[in-house]
Amino acid sequence: MQPIWRNLLTASAFVAISVFTVWQLGHQFGHISFADVGQSIQGQQPWQIGASIFLTALSFLCLALYDVMGAHIVAPKRVPPLVALLAGGAANAVSNTLGFHAFTGSFLRARIFRRYGLSLAEVARLVSLSWLALGLGFLAMLTIAQVAQVAQAIGSAQPAIALAIAGFIATGLALFVVWLRHGPRELRVFGFTQPLPSATMAVVQMALGAVESAAAIGALYVLLPPDLAPSFPLFAVGYISAVALGLLANVPGGLGVFEASITALVLGAGRADLLAALLLYRMVYNILPFVVSASALGLLHLASPKIQLEGG
Repeated sequence: MQPIWRNLLTASAFVAISVFTVWQLGHQFGHISFADVGQSIQGQQPWQIGASIFLTALSFLCLALYDVMGAHIVAPKRVPPLVALLAGGAANAVSNTLGFHAFTGSFLRARIFRRYGLSLAEVARLVSLSWLALGLGFLAMLTIAQVAQVAQAIGSAQPAIALAIAGFIATGLALFVVWLRHGPRELRVFGFTQPLPSATMAVVQMALGAVESAAAIGALYVLLPPDLAPSFPLFAVGYISAVALGLLANVPGGLGVFEASITALVLGAGRADLLAALLLYRMVYNILPFVVSASALGLLHLASPKIQLEGG
């Protein structure tokens, strides 16, 4: 059991971050009326919303494929690929909306995968592999974005910093792949054994992760007011930083922290059209996948007794 002081410290940090976020958002958008936001939402072009939905679907398909690859490593031929695909997509949709990824996503995966004979330890290994793939994807996308920034800003002082960051991350990823090439690899932590992907699969995860990250970023980018949208590489770096801050803050879905970070990035405080874009993004990237996943799980529960979500 964790010491009481640690729980109190965690709760205090959560409250402090929440209060600061509410204050910051009030400062940025407090004077905007609902009518202004509604008018800005109506002003979004159909192609923008359609593109955002398409990119969201692509992002979640990539996220779901992480679980397919994880199931192939942890429990080969025991979990049907379509089930792993559903579990991965649904787990990410639920955890992205409710927050507390380590609990919500893992709980839902356990409910599904346990029906196929996976132990809790195997589910934990699969979840860890999914998180590893997500991290590799973010790093791959960050490297690509930094290199693109260098290409766009040759002649200024900034490219040297961006190039150094890209080189550092790329070197780390390359060394990781080389290390994986020398036979099956696994980590042992306090008696828990965590298998790792092969070098080939790790490269595939990086490429898939770059596509996933680009799609998630693009789903918001296409909704931004044109005069506020920076270059895509710069926005990609800021977006990844905003997601990381939301995860560190442990606020459900990064709500508020993400919005405040993006607003600061694009210098859009006080803009009703930016607030409308952020709200639409939440609807498209969070609420819509959550509703679709919940409906799919419900239908699958009725159609196939083997994938019941209660009991294990």
